[in-house]
Amino acid sequence: MKKIARFALPPAILLLLVVPTFAKTKSRFEVYGAVSFPQSKAFEITVPQSTVPIKGTQKFSLGGRGGVRLGADGIGHWGQDLCYSYGTNPTKIVTDLGSFGFTSRTHQFSYNALWYPRKVTDKGKVFPYLTAGVGGAFYQLSQTTINEALDPNRAGLGQLRNENVFTFNAGGGLRFRVNSVYGFRIDVRDNMSRAVRYGLPRSSSDPKAIVFPISGIFHQIEVSLAFIYYFK
Repeated sequence: MKKIARFALPPAILLLLVVPTFAKTKSRFEVYGAVSFPQSKAFEITVPQSTVPIKGTQKFSLGGRGGVRLGADGIGHWGQDLCYSYGTNPTKIVTDLGSFGFTSRTHQFSYNALWYPRKVTDKGKVFPYLTAGVGGAFYQLSQTTINEALDPNRAGLGQLRNENVFTFNAGGGLRFRVNSVYGFRIDVRDNMSRAVRYGLPRSSSDPKAIVFPISGIFHQIEVSLAFIYYFK
């Protein structure tokens, strides 16, 4: 619970800072569904854990997500979103020695700025935009996955843990106004973070230690469709 509280604190602070700004602009509430396309990452286990390099890949299947956004747009080129989403991603860690598949549940928060090349107006119907933002993601594992990872007769990966990471995202899309109350939105963005190791060390000087030497930026392309309610 302490980890979840620490993870939720930054979005809560952002909410306190952003809500007064929402009150001064045209605000909206969105409910959306999305499909995420996580990109696979390769890794290699070498000395001291293995004298012969062991090649591996962390693979992902398509994941579904659902979420909400609280947004606001000024009469001009700028807008902002406060976002929360929840989803799952089937994952498989494959090496020369075998594979281990599991599904992680992901809670994701972000605060985004939007830039509209054309000004937002009350009479406009279609608003293309670019967006970028920061936030965090909390990767949660089931107890079954944790137990299977500990079992030497199954995965034998050792103690996996829930993990939270800082995220950055960038993308763009189109926002459509049907009337003064309703609209919809199509959004495509790349969610980026460091590689997620589920609590395993990237390296260790202990030959008996279990390591997960995955590194670099982890990319998740997300395509979403949202229903928009405009506050009057």
